[in-house]
Amino acid sequence: MAITFPSDTKDKIDDIRDAIGRTITFNSYAGQTGCTASGCSLDPVTGVSTNSFCPTCGGNYWTDVISGHEITAHVRWNSMDKGVGYSAGEVFEGECRAQIEYTAANVNIVNTSETVQVDGKLMSIDRRTYKGVPELNRIVLILNEEEKDV
Repeated sequence: MAITFPSDTKDKIDDIRDAIGRTITFNSYAGQTGCTASGCSLDPVTGVSTNSFCPTCGGNYWTDVISGHEITAHVRWNSMDKGVGYSAGEVFEGECRAQIEYTAANVNIVNTSETVQVDGKLMSIDRRTYKGVPELNRIVLILNEEEKDV
């Protein structure tokens, strides 16, 4: 018996994602800009700041510019918030899965993103899987929470 998929499979998946999904933000590197703090200027000889103790740029003068791209995703949390105690402290284990629409623009955003903001948590992309039958129609991302500054 041959399996036949409906011709509107992608449309149905997109409708479900739109109904139950929420917005997540992909953060990607967009370039660098010079520091604008008072008392901080570029030393033309060294190429870094004249103020090595600048609280804004840390003496580097150049600061990274991050661009955010918002995409609707179906988000599922696993055991992300369940901490496991070790002798060195508590380690968060688990992950978040986010499913987004497969488009050329979304593939580019996923491939160039440094981090993803999901439900107020900063996540890194651990794995990406392209899924869909008969053609690719979604990207499933496995996200892990970034370490928190203590």
